[in-house]
Amino acid sequence: MRDAPRRVWFHRGPAPLSGGQVKHAHYFGHVRRMAGFTPRITFSREAPSAFHACARRRLWPAAGAEVAERWDPGPRDLLFLAGTDWRYLATRGLGASEHPRINLVQHVRHACEGGELHGYLSERAVRVCVSHEVAAAISATGRVRGPVLTIPNGTDVAPFEPAADGAPAGYEARSAPVAIVGYKRPELARALSGRLDAEGIEHVLHSGLLGRSEFLASLAGSRIAVCLPDPAEGFYLPAIEAMASGALLVTLDCIGNRGFCHDHWNCIIAEPDSGSLARAVRHAIAMPPAERGRMHGHARATALAHSLELERKRFHAILADIDQLWRDA
Repeated sequence: MRDAPRRVWFHRGPAPLSGGQVKHAHYFGHVRRMAGFTPRITFSREAPSAFHACARRRLWPAAGAEVAERWDPGPRDLLFLAGTDWRYLATRGLGASEHPRINLVQHVRHACEGGELHGYLSERAVRVCVSHEVAAAISATGRVRGPVLTIPNGTDVAPFEPAADGAPAGYEARSAPVAIVGYKRPELARALSGRLDAEGIEHVLHSGLLGRSEFLASLAGSRIAVCLPDPAEGFYLPAIEAMASGALLVTLDCIGNRGFCHDHWNCIIAEPDSGSLARAVRHAIAMPPAERGRMHGHARATALAHSLELERKRFHAILADIDQLWRDA
């Protein structure tokens, strides 16, 4: 039937919980909310850890018609690929199929010559990059086959409600003066924690992964969030989540946050050493209320410009035009 919804096929292996997994789940949800399309997902047979199994149940449906045993696309269906999902495409014998492929590209490492992800750039696909920096990196390789589009990452964290001074309502009553989000840079996070201990600055250290709700609760309960990205991040969503939560953000420069992290406008950007980070934390603690209120206001505006609703609207426009995009690929 021509009126039957077009299925969009997703796949997830046993990879650990990460911002990339959260974003993959967001795109699954975007398809759910697009008229004329319906998602299907298959999971790797490899058993995840208990922690990752819990994350899987929260991020993707645990049962029902949306979960399939294997990819079995019909003639009008689409394939959604992210990371190493290309391996699964090959195992299903679909490498030469004419089903339109949407490839979510979340990291600049796709542009690194010699890597597995770099090898997939020559595969025909409509590529959706999470930042302009990622799009520029893969385009510069000269290997990409198909259109390269950009949808900056959005967050599902609702922006804080501001008080009269622009700061989050109840900001001073937050229980944690400083939270260090250091699971991507654990050694640097521990070094900063040691410095703050020596200076008597109360803080909480997250050097490992937290559950999603626990992580967001920590941001919402902290006055200052120190978020430590890898230098080659494709976007770094925790920085946006900290802004939306109303924590004053201290962070580092990385490739994927340059489009939205602006030093002393909506955050403080430190050098990647514990001394510079400790000075940035002290500066954030001592910041006059008027200056802090302005920074919070800019951070809230940044979060609003990176809403999940806006991301969804942009992706729906791609789905609506997917057949023409695929013909051009």
